[in-house]
Amino acid sequence: MRSPIRIYMAVGLIFTLWSTACNQSSHQEPSEVATETGSNETLTDAASFNLNDFQQLVDTYEDPARSEWQNPGLIMEMLGDLDDRTIADIGAGTGYFTFRLAAEGAKVIAIDIDERFLEYIEQRKAELHQANKEDVIVTRLSLDDDPLLEDEEIDHALLVNTYYFLKNPVSYLRKVHKGLKSTGRLIIVDYHTGNIPVGPATEFRVDPNRVKKELEQAGFGEITIDENALKYQYLITANKL
Repeated sequence: MRSPIRIYMAVGLIFTLWSTACNQSSHQEPSEVATETGSNETLTDAASFNLNDFQQLVDTYEDPARSEWQNPGLIMEMLGDLDDRTIADIGAGTGYFTFRLAAEGAKVIAIDIDERFLEYIEQRKAELHQANKEDVIVTRLSLDDDPLLEDEEIDHALLVNTYYFLKNPVSYLRKVHKGLKSTGRLIIVDYHTGNIPVGPATEFRVDPNRVKKELEQAGFGEITIDENALKYQYLITANKL
């Protein structure tokens, strides 16, 4: 069920929430346009370009070249069997993972603080082959400090290219923890802090060890960090204890 509160300037919690993320006033202002690198890959985080240019966000998030380094199949495999599972795609953005998860049999709650992305996902539901399109993907307008999950509502949660934009990570993660079932798992995917040709500027990246500490503070356990599976990003898995 959607929240009546409308957030007027934010990006998917993304993402990229990739989700899809929201821009915070205390953070450095992002540049207005995405830039190309020598490898012909483009910066893909909303912190790198104009949040007002929605079509630019869509074109960048849905760029076919993204699959070459994002490896969505590998990320979804880490969630295990998706059939009849309820997955929260936090920072859903354009639904880059939402629709892939749904195609594998999951019910997906596409969560974002930018209503433009949720409207875009709603329009794209016609692409689904399932007869019960409205039940397969449910969009949810959330708050920048709360995913608005019900207690033990979801089997697993996915947070891609979004962590930097969490206003209070520990508090937010505790709410995700509460929304997970007892056997729930959270997967976080974000950019390496080194010099890479994709992703936001260095100041918009978060060290994975910091993420691990904040997950522990939020009540998660059995936390693993994989910095090698993806070309430009790290993968963190954390289980509800």
